[in-house]
Amino acid sequence: MNWIIRDARLFLPEGEREGDAWIVNGRWAAFGQIPSCAHGLAVQAKGAYLLPGLIDTHVHFREPGLTHKGNFYTESRAAVAGGVTTVFDMPNTYPPTTTLERWEAKLQAIMGRSWANFGLYFGATADNLSDIRRLDPHRVPGVKVFLAASTGELLLDNEEIVRRILRESPVRLLFHSEREVIVQAARAKWESHSWEEVPDLHTKARPSEACIESTRWLLQEAHQGTVPFHILHVTTAEEVGMLAERPPTVSAETCPVYLQWSAEDFSTYRNLLKCNPSLKYHRDREALWQGLMAGILDTVGTDHAPHLLEEKKLPYPQAPSGVPSLGFLLPWLWQLGQQRGVPLQFWLEKMVYAPARLWRLRDRGPLCEGYWADAVLFHPTGQTHVPEEHSPLHYGKCRWSPLNGAVLPGAISHVWVNGELSFAHGRFQGAPAGRPVELG
Repeated sequence: MNWIIRDARLFLPEGEREGDAWIVNGRWAAFGQIPSCAHGLAVQAKGAYLLPGLIDTHVHFREPGLTHKGNFYTESRAAVAGGVTTVFDMPNTYPPTTTLERWEAKLQAIMGRSWANFGLYFGATADNLSDIRRLDPHRVPGVKVFLAASTGELLLDNEEIVRRILRESPVRLLFHSEREVIVQAARAKWESHSWEEVPDLHTKARPSEACIESTRWLLQEAHQGTVPFHILHVTTAEEVGMLAERPPTVSAETCPVYLQWSAEDFSTYRNLLKCNPSLKYHRDREALWQGLMAGILDTVGTDHAPHLLEEKKLPYPQAPSGVPSLGFLLPWLWQLGQQRGVPLQFWLEKMVYAPARLWRLRDRGPLCEGYWADAVLFHPTGQTHVPEEHSPLHYGKCRWSPLNGAVLPGAISHVWVNGELSFAHGRFQGAPAGRPVELG
C-alpha cells in the first residue's frame, strides 16, 4: 500500500523542511515537493514532525525461555508504540543464543511476529569461538560478551579467551563492562543489607570501580585487537573521561535510565531502578550528558529489560535487575531534551544516524529516497500520559514503568514499519510488519 503524508515538518539528513512525503511499495519515493502523479492513502500531518523510526541497539525481549516477562510480539509492540522501528535483541535467554542452531531457531520463531525490524545478537562463551568465527556479518549484528554476571547464565571473564575473540570475531563485539571479581566482593559485603539501612544499596553492591577497571582493561586491549567493539550502558564519569581518548575501533552508549535518574533516587524507587550496571551518582549522570553532547558516547540504547512487578517487589537480593524502557520512549527523550536544551536532532543522531552508520544498516535509518519507510509522525504540542501499573496501555507484557503516572510532552500519532502503517492513534494496525535487518 502506498502512502502520502501531507504538510509535515520533515526531519531529513540535510536538515528540516516543510513538505510532503510519499511511500511506494514500502520505500520512500519522494520528499518535499512530491510528483503530481503521486497516489496512495493520505495522512494530514498539519505541521507534525515526520521522523525516522528510532533504532534501539540494546533490548532484552526475553524470548526464548523467559516469556512470562515478555516476548518478541509484546515487547516489539511496546517498541513501535514508543517510536522505535528497529531493535537488536540480546542473547541472555534460556537457553542462551550461543550456537548457530539456536540463533537460527530464534530467528525462525520470531519471523512474522515482530512489530519492529530486528537483529539478533550472538552470545560469547568460553567454548564457542568456532561458532563465532562462522557468523555471517550480513545477518548477525554482533557478539555480546558479559564480563560480569547479570540476568541469565552468560559470563566470560577469562581474559585470554576474550583476547582471542577480539582478534578473530567477524562481527562487532558488545561488552557488558564490569569486573566480576569486584562485583562479587561487593555483593558479599552488601547484599545482606536492606534499602532501609543503605539508601544507595545497589550502587554499593555493584560499585563504580567494577565498571572503571573493566573499561580501562578493554581500552588497553583495543590497541592489540582488530575487531571493533561497543561498550554498553556506560555509567561513570571516569569511563567517559577514558573514552575521550579511545581508539577509532571503539564506540559506546549510555541509556535513558542513567540520564533520568541517579543513585540518589533509589530512596524513592528502590528495586524499580535496580539494573546492571547500577545507577551511579549525580556527578556521573552529569558526565554522561556531557559525554553525549561532546560525541564521546555515540549512541543511546534503552537496555529495555522487562520483569514482572511482583518480582521487583521481592526483597533486594531476590529482585531481578532490569528496567522496562520502551512504550513511551520518544516523548520521554523529548522531555529529557527539553530539560537539557538539546534539540530533537540530537536524539536522531544518537538513536538513528549513529546506529545506522556503526552497524552498516542496509537501506535503513535516515529519511532517504529508496530506503525502507520506517517513520514516526510526532506531534510536539501533544501530551502522552503514562498509565498506572497493570494498565494494558503499557503495551509491553510486564505493564509497569518507573514513569508510571507521568505526563510527557509530545505525542506519537502514526508509526510506519517497512511502509506499513503499524500504529495509529493508540491502536495497532494490521499484522506485524517487522523484518530481519540486513547489514552492509
